[in-house]
Parts: sequence; C-alpha cells; structure tokens
Amino acid sequence: MKQETNGIPLCPYCEKPTHRSEGISTRTLMYYPPVYDENGVNTNPDKNTTTTHWKCLECNQYYAVAGNYHDGFDYVNFKKGGDK
Repeated sequence: MKQETNGIPLCPYCEKPTHRSEGISTRTLMYYPPVYDENGVNTNPDKNTTTTHWKCLECNQYYAVAGNYHDGFDYVNFKKGGDK
C-alpha cells in the first residue's frame, strides 16, 4: 500500500515525504444528503471525487491524485519508470 500524509498519497517518483505544491483541483458535484442511524453516525458520507494536480518540490515531477476521504485516494494515470 502506498504511503500517505493526511490521506493524500506521497510523490510516486520520490516515494518519500516531500514538500509539494498543490495545483488545480476539480470536484464532482453530486449531493449526498446526510442520513443518520440511531447512533448519530452519517451512513451516507460525501463520496464526491476530488482530483488534484501536485508538483513535487524535491524531484520536480508532476502527478495527479483522485479520490475522497471515504474511499481513499490514488494516483491518476501514473506508471513508474517515466511512462507517463
């Protein structure tokens, strides 16, 4: 499993905690109305997908991450070894 910081995957090129710069983000806009069970737990969490472009300030590579805090995040169209 990939390493993460605050739920966001690390640079797939460096594979280490690095300084990174956030670029453009896009987000789907589906409304997920809260539905609570008898314990007050929201059983219908926000599952909108956020796609964010990042620049690693250590290796100067660009990469994109997509997902949400409920289902997790993963790299978008990433292939290790320079095959972008």
